[in-house]
Formats: sequence, structure tokens, C-alpha cells
Amino acid sequence: MKKVLATLIISLTILLQVSPAFSANLDIDAASYILMDAKTGSVLYEHKPDLKWRPASTTKIATALVALKEGNMDQVMTASNEAVTDIGVGGMNIGIMPGEQMSLNDLLHALLIVSANETANIISENLYNDKSKFLEEMNKVSAEVGAKNTTFTNPSGIDEYEKDANHFSSARDLALIAKECLKYPVFREIVEQKQLNMLPPTNKHKTWNVLNTTNKLLGQSFKYGPETGDDRNQFTITGLKTGSTLRAGANFISSAVNKDGLELISVVLGVNNKPNRSVFDFTKTLLTAGYENYSRQMIIDRSTKIQEITVKDAANGDKVALITNGEIEALLPKDKNEWRLNKKINITQDIKAPVKKGTVLGNIEYTRDGILLGKVDIVSSRTVEQTLTSKTKGYLYDIMNNNIFKFAVIGIIVIVCFLITRMILRKISRKRKYKLRNFN
Repeated sequence: MKKVLATLIISLTILLQVSPAFSANLDIDAASYILMDAKTGSVLYEHKPDLKWRPASTTKIATALVALKEGNMDQVMTASNEAVTDIGVGGMNIGIMPGEQMSLNDLLHALLIVSANETANIISENLYNDKSKFLEEMNKVSAEVGAKNTTFTNPSGIDEYEKDANHFSSARDLALIAKECLKYPVFREIVEQKQLNMLPPTNKHKTWNVLNTTNKLLGQSFKYGPETGDDRNQFTITGLKTGSTLRAGANFISSAVNKDGLELISVVLGVNNKPNRSVFDFTKTLLTAGYENYSRQMIIDRSTKIQEITVKDAANGDKVALITNGEIEALLPKDKNEWRLNKKINITQDIKAPVKKGTVLGNIEYTRDGILLGKVDIVSSRTVEQTLTSKTKGYLYDIMNNNIFKFAVIGIIVIVCFLITRMILRKISRKRKYKLRNFN
């Protein structure tokens, strides 16, 4: 009995851990990963996406997000001694000196392309004049985009000090932060650069060395799916950010796009790099699976009939078809058996004539795994006129509720009351005069 119970518990545990995303046996040896649609946030593949993990230098996309939201790209920032020294043992840097002045634009380039730790510190100190307030903002903006397992205790991602023991994020959180960052054209422009070779002279540097990106896949294209004889079935890596420490292992956030404009975000965390089994190799595996098995699919087309409804007081037939006033297209598995869509239809109740063609009478929306895929209005397919009786009633109702009519009625009532009162008073006056004459 105990063995049966144990087997049931194990089976239930496995079932609960099954991903709601497309099921596939991906050969990815990582602590966690996720593949997300950059447009909607829909998840294509995932493995322990909410596992708290040390993000290392992928932290810097959150630093960049705060800078993009709150900073001015032309703002000149000054490096403190603490900023250039608090970079961790062997931490990545470009040799910025205490007192050196650089623009936020140049610092962001060094932050995202070369992953220079001191640039994160300089940005945090200058943007808020208080590093702790900057960290508060990092955590705030991360929470606002949906991050639930993220706590940033420094802006660069170092994790070797006791004060950074709680510096964590997750694959899902980092994908959501990256999705938000990609809304900024300047962010895209920076992470698409393979080299940083245009840093201007400063008060401490006359020239800078050419600096290369840490993203080894940047700009590379990879084929997927069946051979077509052209380059249509391929995707290109367009960004985004690497990160690694002894505790974190190798982490990589990547963005990619194919010839159809489908953009995906992948996050792979906690890889022990080995030949042909590095974080870059697993990223290619994950993205390839996404592009092979998913594509933009039409869920519902424009002018699709949803249902018929009865319209009260209709002169030309009381039934009218409701149709969609738009289309819903979403990234879905190519296998329709894997769609698992939830549909919700909202229709206005007790509809009365007249109804013009195209009048919005409701909406229809589709969700998948809690993510809204799209929502369109439902409209009347034709004009529905009123019956003569209904028109007459409506006309009389409108007249009676017209303010001019109300004032006219009130005026007539006042006049009638005045005339009646006057007649009564005249009769009373005549009676008095008659009595006085007879009395005398």
C-alpha cells in the first residue's frame, strides 16, 4: 500500500511539473529556461521558469531599463572611486577612472555591449544620487512588468559578497524585463552592435580600445525546419545580454527574428559550459525548436459569424447575425491539437431596434495559458429598422421627454391655472357685489 501511495505521489508531482507550453524533449542542460513571444509574452517552451537563480550580468538589462525610463541620454555622469572599484574580483570593466565624465549614452553602450560593471555603478549613483534609491527603482520597474521572483541588490550582477546573498531573478522575470526593454529603439540599437569602437575622448581618456560584445551569437543566422532552397526558413540573433559568475554559471538572454518578422526572446540560466554544450548551443536549440514548431496562426478572421440574436421591435425580421469587426492572429503551435485556446464572448443583452449596420454589440477574446492573444469587437451585420408602432411610441416618448415640450406643458398648466383662478376670483367678486347691493 505504501509503495502504491508513493507511486501516486510521484506521478502527481510529475504531472504538476509538466509545462503548459508546447511539449517537446529538448536536450538543454540548464537550471532553467524559457522561450517567449516578444510581442505578446506567450510562452512557447519552459523548464522551471520561476526558479530563483543568480542572474549575474543579465542584471544589467534592468539597470538599462531604469536609465531609459528616468534618464537623459545626453546627461554627463561622473565616476566615483567606489563606482570603479566595487566591481567584484575580476569583474568586467573598461578602465574608467575616478572623476571621469561620460554621457549616459556612452555608459549604456559599455554596459550592454561589453558588460562593464563600473558603468552600472556610475549610472546608479548619478541618476538618483543615491544607489539604494536606484535599486528600489530597479525592483519597482521589474515588478511592474510582471517579475515576481526578482530581487536586485546591486546594478551589475555581482554575487560574491554577503550583501548580495539575496540577489536573484528567474528565467520568466528576465524575459519579461527584456520584453519591456525591446520597446525602446535605443536599447535595440545598442544590443545589436558587435563592437564598441566609437567612445569619444573624456577628461581621463584621449582614446579607447575597440571593445567587443560578449554575445558570441550576435548577427548569426541559423536554419530551421524543412529545406526550402532559399534562406526563408532561418532566424537571426539580434541581441541581447550575457552573464556569468562562479555561482550563477553561464546565463544568456537572447532575442531573435525570422524572415516573417516573428521575434522571440530566450533565457537560459545556469549552464556549465562544455564543448558543443554551452549556453550559446542551448540557446540555438531552444530558438530552433520555437521557430520549427510555432508560427503566426489565424484564430478568427474578419466578418466571421459568431451567432444570431433577436432584436426587439424589429420591422424587417427580428434575427440579425453578429460578425467580427477584425481578426485575431497569434503565435501558436503549428499542430492545432496543441492550441488549447480559451474563448470568451460578451454580447449586449436586450437589444432593441433600430440598429445600424456595424454597431458594436459585444466582443470576443481568446486566451492561452492565461495570456490574452487578442480581442475584437462583434458588430451587427446589417441595419435593423423599427416597426411603425415602435417608431410612433419612440417619437411620442422623445417629444414628452423634450425639455421644450416639458416647459410648454408647464406653461400651459400655469396659464390654465391662472385663468381658472381668475374666473373663480371674478365669481367671488360678483357675489360680494350682489350681496352688497341687496343689503343696501
